[in-house]
Amino acid sequence: MPHRTATIRDWFERLGPGLMLAAAAVGVSHLVFATQAGATYGLSFVWLIVLISILKYPAFCFAVDYASLTNRSLVHAYADLGRIALAWLFVGLAVDIFIATTAVALVTAGLFISVFDLSWSGPQVAIVLCFATAVILINGQYRKAERIVKTLVAGFSVLVVSATISALPEVGSDGRGVFGDVSPNPDGFALGIAMAGWMPMPITGAIFISMWAREKKASCSLDIEHHAARHDLAFGWLLTIGLAICFTIMGAAILFETSREAPASAGAFASELLPLLTTVVGHWSYPLIAIAAIAVMWSGVFALMDVVPRVTGRLVDHARGREDQPSPYWFWLGVQFAGVALILLFLMGNFGTFVAFATSAGFITAPALAYYNYRAATSKDVARHYSPSRSLLIWHWIGFASLAIFAIAFVINQVR
Repeated sequence: MPHRTATIRDWFERLGPGLMLAAAAVGVSHLVFATQAGATYGLSFVWLIVLISILKYPAFCFAVDYASLTNRSLVHAYADLGRIALAWLFVGLAVDIFIATTAVALVTAGLFISVFDLSWSGPQVAIVLCFATAVILINGQYRKAERIVKTLVAGFSVLVVSATISALPEVGSDGRGVFGDVSPNPDGFALGIAMAGWMPMPITGAIFISMWAREKKASCSLDIEHHAARHDLAFGWLLTIGLAICFTIMGAAILFETSREAPASAGAFASELLPLLTTVVGHWSYPLIAIAAIAVMWSGVFALMDVVPRVTGRLVDHARGREDQPSPYWFWLGVQFAGVALILLFLMGNFGTFVAFATSAGFITAPALAYYNYRAATSKDVARHYSPSRSLLIWHWIGFASLAIFAIAFVINQVR
């Protein structure tokens, strides 16, 4: 019995980067997009959630392989591949440096305002949340961020699953449908494209987990072997898929084929989601659902504000040829906070344009980043006996082609 307890403890100790990835992924894409998909189309989009998650997985698998086998993040691999690769990475990360963090912080602020009946505006609360998060993370200790995120992810996972089980009887009740009409239409196409780009998260998340895998290996007292790193990724990836399906089910339970209308904006949707859910599940569930929703979103803020400064700093250092003299973590954390605060205070009128740019950049860069991740995992830095299997390579090229098709479809839809 003592041996089994130690084994479970060691397994949980080895978890980390996968849960950090889940925290960054389970944000706006899940709470807003997945719930809106369930509200508008019932369970019809569940297949897309599963399919796009499967297609993107090899790009993340290559990232973990490279980091766990070389003790370097993908930023180093991109630098070795040349300035064109670094340029693609910079375009992809331009979304996450400020825009993604601002979006997640705004939705989190909407939840705080709704739960605690705050009189402050959404941008004001978002700035306070980002500042508090930055203060907690300012010394750059990965283990501190991991402990916080692990606690939040474990908590919200249990609460979200509990809320979903409570909402399940409402799906298809009273003669209501379960699946909606997904015949071609502009709104459905737009939602499907958005989910394809952001579910379970953009390909730039592969860069994040490579950085976390590197930090985990450097900070953990246990030996994080290659297979353990792969298992950590698989666990976090399956968790994100399961939670996305949970939010889709809750959206179908509370809004599909009812007279209720889903709010249009992400912030309004987040704040109005709580009373809608408690109406369906029961008023007793409000504390449970409120804590889960806040934990979901705030864990995303923590994850993004931990990893974006790490990746941005390394990217700039490599671009300047100063990789042996890394910039301090706190400097790039300050840059990130200042940029987010600037958008929240002065540029909210253009935030829709920023989000459109973020979506465009995410789609356009996804195939290129997936390709460069493959190049990293098959580079000379990785021992030949760890080369990707034939089945994984076939899987990757199918995913690459699919992402390219999605990107082309998105561009065509945008220029019409």
